[in-house]
Amino acid sequence: MSYRDVPLTVPTLPPASRPPTVFLMRGLPSSGKSHTAKLIAGDTGTILETDQYFYTEVGDDPQSYDYQADLLETARAWNFERFAKAIAEQHPTIIVDRGNGLNPETREYAEYALRHGYEVQLQEPISAWWLEIRVLLKYQPLTDPALDDWAEELARRSQSTHRVSSRVIRRWMRGWRVDLTVEQILRAVPDED
Repeated sequence: MSYRDVPLTVPTLPPASRPPTVFLMRGLPSSGKSHTAKLIAGDTGTILETDQYFYTEVGDDPQSYDYQADLLETARAWNFERFAKAIAEQHPTIIVDRGNGLNPETREYAEYALRHGYEVQLQEPISAWWLEIRVLLKYQPLTDPALDDWAEELARRSQSTHRVSSRVIRRWMRGWRVDLTVEQILRAVPDED
């Protein structure tokens, strides 16, 4: 069992030549997590996203994001079940596309993967805007005005999908840990983000 933290690069080994790996995507809404997840997955990886529940299990149109706050815990459990199934089926590359911060849910994914012989890596988006935001996050509160602008922009970008408000994004920015590692997730779990 092992873990690695690879924050800003996409894995260069083809899926067939790397050990079984779970990538925990980590980033703010509309920061490029899903795009980076698709790059990692290639043609053979498995992408698991809690938000998919609100496309496929809620409402009549699988193209429509039908978020309902009261179903969030159900959606999280649904995604974890899919994750456990992918591990049981020994999928070699599994990408968990969600925020993955320092919280009990992220710890549950990491512990489960490690118990089943998977390597666990944190993976952040590689989009140009995320790289800029990440630097700004590192230097809070000096960069607060720029982060306020980015929160507005990310909220605007998320309107066609997740519809996360700039206020919520800004709150998540304030709690962002630039240097978060898998080891920290496994050792200490504060209140959820």
